[in-house]
Amino acid sequence: MERISDGTANEEEIAQYNSWCDGFRGQELEVPDMETIRAEMLAVIHQRIGEDRRTVRLWPKIAVAAAIAIVISGVYFFTTYRDSGVGMDDALAQYAKNDIVPGKNGATITLANGEVIELSDAKNGVVIGDSLIYSDGSDVRSLIPSELQGADGKGGQLLTASTSRGQTYQVTLPDGTKVWLNAASNIKFPSKFSGGERKILLDGEAYFEVAKDKAHPFIVKTRLQEVQVLGTHFNVNSYADEIATKTTLVEGSVRVRSFNSAVGATTAVLKPNQQLISNDSGSQVLSVDPEEFVSWKNAYFRFNGEQIESIMKKLERWYNIEVVYEGKATTETFTGTMSRNKNISQVLVILEKTKGVHFKIEGRRVTVIN
Repeated sequence: MERISDGTANEEEIAQYNSWCDGFRGQELEVPDMETIRAEMLAVIHQRIGEDRRTVRLWPKIAVAAAIAIVISGVYFFTTYRDSGVGMDDALAQYAKNDIVPGKNGATITLANGEVIELSDAKNGVVIGDSLIYSDGSDVRSLIPSELQGADGKGGQLLTASTSRGQTYQVTLPDGTKVWLNAASNIKFPSKFSGGERKILLDGEAYFEVAKDKAHPFIVKTRLQEVQVLGTHFNVNSYADEIATKTTLVEGSVRVRSFNSAVGATTAVLKPNQQLISNDSGSQVLSVDPEEFVSWKNAYFRFNGEQIESIMKKLERWYNIEVVYEGKATTETFTGTMSRNKNISQVLVILEKTKGVHFKIEGRRVTVIN
């Protein structure tokens, strides 16, 4: 595969490869590349680390199955381009003049007094404690007692960690809980947890690895949900421009209260591989593949039967672009996996070649043409 892609294969190898590709012609398979393959495999490895021995013994079978599926997907993408008579370089040339680079690390911490601290984009995480330090141990800046303590000298001051469009960052809270913020997201939390619970507010999307503390439940409050846990891993998507809030459980258990105008408050307890979707008309629990909803944390997009408008919202946040539509947006669905580290041209050309939708880049505006 790599000798074919880098142009070093001889004629015999090319002939064998093309013969193998012909066996998959016409199958509805997806579109990753070698960079995405690495991201997929790393994501599976990370997911498996720390699980019990029984799960670890299953790893070789899982790895083989995943590798086969991903390689076959890559074959379909290769043959699609070959059959169309359009090379990858020719397709990318449409967008190269106005290309847009992907998002990167970056965030701010806003103190209770309104001071905004810009965090380094050369770092990937910050730790909130008696002072602010980066996850590699280097200093951000010291905090004085009045910036940390409440009026009673016990509780903490309210802090806000925020990412803009095109940014992502990891924040370690005062109790040791790790939070990964997706683009255009923020959390509000005290610089020191006190009382009987650990409560934070979320607007946007975040992945949580909650530090265990049975005596002090951890609570995430969003527009339509309140998630309560003792110590577990889960993802919450609650953007203001999305009609629904989604909580997806990776491991452990969570109790979720939903708030909506139609039926009032309801409560559900989630098990791993379940998701609670809440909107203004109600809520429902679904069985899902969690990796589909936490792929952003592992640096790739994963689309599973998504319409173009949903996909473009994700691209809008990550690439810091404005998306407009020329004509009615297609209702066809897209399924595939792509690295979040690609320039937007590489993502758009894959979408275009997969379903025939077209795009135009002008500055930071991307027009979707049906």
